[in-house]
Amino acid sequence: MTPLRIYISAHCPTCAFTFSLVNSVRQLRPRYPIEVINLDKPDVARPAHVFGTPTYCLGRQVISLGNPSLTTLLATLDQDAAGELLR
Repeated sequence: MTPLRIYISAHCPTCAFTFSLVNSVRQLRPRYPIEVINLDKPDVARPAHVFGTPTYCLGRQVISLGNPSLTTLLATLDQDAAGELLR
């Protein structure tokens, strides 16, 4: 499984909901690796493919700019876990 990386920042008004979404995914898909990356931390470099927050990425592929619905996110993660996503 490709880790889901979610890029957030403090000035992002919708990132508060991101944490709720992450908690739901962690409950429903506890084995799926998820990293929440705060771009405001001084030791964190912003990848070139991330230009807004929140940004949801599988590998270098942006799967959502902004918060997706829980259903959409779960379906995407399930496809990745089954090896059905092409990158």
